Amino acid sequence: MKNKSNLGQNFLIDTKIVDKIVELSGIGKEDIVYEVGTGNGILTKRLCKISKFVHSFELDSKIYEQSKEHLIFDNLDLSNLDGLNEKSNILFDVFFSSLPYYESRRALSWLCQKRFERGIILLQREFVEKLIAKPGDKNYRAISILSQYRFSITKLLKVPPSSFSPKPKVDSILVELCPKASPLSLQAINDVQFLLSFRKKTVSSVLNYFNKLYKGNLDKSAISDISSVRIAQLSPSQIFRLNDNLKNNLFSEGKTEMNQNRY
Repeated sequence: MKNKSNLGQNFLIDTKIVDKIVELSGIGKEDIVYEVGTGNGILTKRLCKISKFVHSFELDSKIYEQSKEHLIFDNLDLSNLDGLNEKSNILFDVFFSSLPYYESRRALSWLCQKRFERGIILLQREFVEKLIAKPGDKNYRAISILSQYRFSITKLLKVPPSSFSPKPKVDSILVELCPKASPLSLQAINDVQFLLSFRKKTVSSVLNYFNKLYKGNLDKSAISDISSVRIAQLSPSQIFRLNDNLKNNLFSEGKTEMNQNRY
């Protein structure tokens, strides 16, 4: 099966690695799986054999047609659609995917808004480093904060380039995501991304900026313990506490127009 390099597709071909991924996934016969990226179907086939039902999505029309010919399972719904469509309302237990680098951020943001039990995702090593980066690290980004706040993240398996065709330039990492907080709204995701645009500023200077811009009189006492800390050095929980403080005290009812225009 040929790939389209412009889509960043690298297909798993190492059956031993596939066996290990399936074993580590812990997927059982009562699980409904949501797979993004059917690809060559090597994982989809295994998922159908061990789970209750699989919703698998492949955006590439040619690959979809090829996969449809050999993936014949009663418990498989194979779709030529974008599995990360914001309007998708399919209920599932386990999210499963091997994602190209350019889709990783969108996939994690999408997952932050969904209810499910676990995510098993194969990601490029550089992106995993961003996911688990600590406050103050150069790789600490909005996606780090969102993912760490919403999930417990566990690295399960290192997968070398030789396991794929064509070979990517870097290692991949299989990770498990287990929800530990309620799903996030799109507004909350936008809020965090916006606050990280002030990453080099202290909390106090950011509050002064908002007070001046919106003629507010924000009480800083509730967040006095982090007032001298730079935004990029705040933990995920501190970022969300700061955002809640802004929403509740500065962008309150009666200032909805300001709130909508922040972003």
